[in-house]
Amino acid sequence: MLSGKRRSLSNSWDTGTNLFYISLELEQQVPQNWVNHYVNPILDLSFEFNPPEKTREMTSAEVAKRVRALIAPMQEMYGIDELAVMEQKAGIVKTDIELNLIGSDAIKMQKAIALLEERLKPIDGVKDVINNIRLGKMEYKIKLNAYGEQLGLSEGAVAQVLSGYFLGSRKAQTFGSDGVVDITTEYEQKDSLATLNEFEIPLRDGRFVKLEDVAEFIKVQDYEIIEKENGDVVKTVSANVNKSIITASEVLDIIDPTIKEIRDEGIRVEILGEKEKNQQLKNDMLTAAVFSLFIMLILLLLIFPKIKYALMILSVIPFSIFGALVGHKIMGMHMTMPSVIGLLGLAGVVINDGIIMLDFLHGTRDAKKFYYKAKLRLRPIVITTVTTFVGLSTLMFFATGQAVIMQPLAISLGFGLIWGTVMNLFYLPTLYAMVNGIKDEPVAQVQVNRK
Repeated sequence: MLSGKRRSLSNSWDTGTNLFYISLELEQQVPQNWVNHYVNPILDLSFEFNPPEKTREMTSAEVAKRVRALIAPMQEMYGIDELAVMEQKAGIVKTDIELNLIGSDAIKMQKAIALLEERLKPIDGVKDVINNIRLGKMEYKIKLNAYGEQLGLSEGAVAQVLSGYFLGSRKAQTFGSDGVVDITTEYEQKDSLATLNEFEIPLRDGRFVKLEDVAEFIKVQDYEIIEKENGDVVKTVSANVNKSIITASEVLDIIDPTIKEIRDEGIRVEILGEKEKNQQLKNDMLTAAVFSLFIMLILLLLIFPKIKYALMILSVIPFSIFGALVGHKIMGMHMTMPSVIGLLGLAGVVINDGIIMLDFLHGTRDAKKFYYKAKLRLRPIVITTVTTFVGLSTLMFFATGQAVIMQPLAISLGFGLIWGTVMNLFYLPTLYAMVNGIKDEPVAQVQVNRK
């Protein structure tokens, strides 16, 4: 447990006297996916040194849900402003939903944040709804009234008198074992508001007057931390979602009317979190995909004289994505950003077998020779695929530690290549035969007439 420090949902560290952070380390979870559950125990495969006992039956999401239910009564019992449970996440997205509110009116900002939290919390699957509004200590500003001004008092003179009693002041210095030591004095009842009200201020003629008679107190509680952008205050509302129930995009669609309502009040709303990262990834991957397909098309035209053969090979790419999707289902994993990056790499790998097949079949018009050449390419294509799949298997099936982040990428490549190989062995030759009009030779029929 850390006192005076906490880790926010956006994975940043906050410090303050009223913060605390508790971390829980869980036992290893029992195998969940198909390979670890059925294959590895039979083959007795393990690349871990001194592997820990895998005893945890629940997922980390289920553990977090039970912890939330356990600590929920404590928030009201001990007057805690915010109490959230954060699950460790791999990758660059640390917060599923993050809304930045930017404006100059602090009251409107607080109302907008309260409205967002009110609309987010009832949504099924939304958890850990918090904001970064943390108010500092209560401050008292003293303003002289008309009576105080008539007595000849000034706010500066009053402040000078009060500082001598309510603020520690250095009276002398001495030497100790640690060097120079300051000797300070401090009023014993400096934190008492009643003492401040009853405090007597000396006048020039020697009389005394109570502070509450000559001044009024204004209570002020400002933000502990103020972040600004172009002079406007920036506040954030964060939340995570249970992706087995709802996605971040679906939640944003639900609260879209609320966001429009807030924008109508003159507050700018920036949508960050998973949606922002997904949009960035979508734009980057789209640009990369178009560029890579164009380059592959140019290279294929250097090998094959006609564009139809290049397009035939490229047509295998979208079909190979099916294998990547099935692989994620078998391994019990969701499609993530590394998965999409793996699909982009798969596009360049899967056409290699297509080039081997089509280059060997090129120029064939006879059905008998066509079948003969297609069979000759079976062994090199299968061996190439198997060796690549075996090379990726350690990352697909035995990923541990930081390697887990790259596991979806390997799954997209490995399983996508397996299905792409099937397409190159059956779909591509069939397509070539259809385009070039290659047909089986008719079987001669012998008619026997019996008398």
